[in-house]
Amino acid sequence: MTNLENTNPNNYSEDKPLELQELFKILWKEKRSIIIMASVFFAVATIYFWNKPDLYKSSASMSVVEMGAGGGNSTASISLSGLRIETKGVKGPRYVNTVRSRAFFKHLVETDEGFLPALMAIKSYDRKSAKTIYNSDVYDAANKKWLVGKPHYLIAYERYMEKMVIGFHQERYIIDISMDHVSPVAAKEMVESIIHKADQMLRELDLEASTESLEYLITAIPRTQQLAIRGAMNDMIMNQLETQMMAKIGPTYIIQVVDPPFVPLLPFAPNRAFISISAGLFGFVIGIIFVLARHFLRIRSKQAS
Repeated sequence: MTNLENTNPNNYSEDKPLELQELFKILWKEKRSIIIMASVFFAVATIYFWNKPDLYKSSASMSVVEMGAGGGNSTASISLSGLRIETKGVKGPRYVNTVRSRAFFKHLVETDEGFLPALMAIKSYDRKSAKTIYNSDVYDAANKKWLVGKPHYLIAYERYMEKMVIGFHQERYIIDISMDHVSPVAAKEMVESIIHKADQMLRELDLEASTESLEYLITAIPRTQQLAIRGAMNDMIMNQLETQMMAKIGPTYIIQVVDPPFVPLLPFAPNRAFISISAGLFGFVIGIIFVLARHFLRIRSKQAS
């Protein structure tokens, strides 16, 4: 009985480890199934991404003039009987957070009438004619009129955040911003608009705050008796006057464009060749797993019967 058990082919297949050569034999025998699986994945990916429009990316870099609110020191501190008043400069994080904010996006689409259509209504780009094509069912580009209801800015904001990338490099005081779009021209124009509208918005906010501060300080100084406090208030007036000066001169307020946005010549996505090859390799692996799983399931079912 023992000899019969030792020579039983079923027990032999369970106890003996599967050799690499046997695996190759199984896979070679089922090579047709593996090739078909890889080809299906390759074809599906190729067809799907072939119909996807090209995406172009325009970017720009800006240096942040790290100054105080008045363009002087980065932090001006005044201590008034233990009360510490700080006037901190408009730094990179403030600019970046402004660009990312819903309030700024609302301001942007309200002051730049072409931004929202470029974001929500452009269909494609004709490289031969270098012409941006709008979706005629959504927007009438000739008359600048929405045909289906103007998108709410909160809905458009989600698209804006998907396509716009901005970051601040603390060690170099550099802000990098980029925008991807089906139209290279629109991508460049949108980056330009974001850069200057954000700078203008911060300029106006600081001017308004500076004006209010000056009005208060000028009326408060005559009522102040302590000389130390009056001297400190005079310093604050000088800071606010410096803010007024810096905000009213120059084309930009807190940033200087180092590398301006450009019209890209070539798309950056989708990488159709890489995606198709990756899909084919994935299908190849799936085919191997499928063939081996089917082979061992057949053995199991035979052993069970």
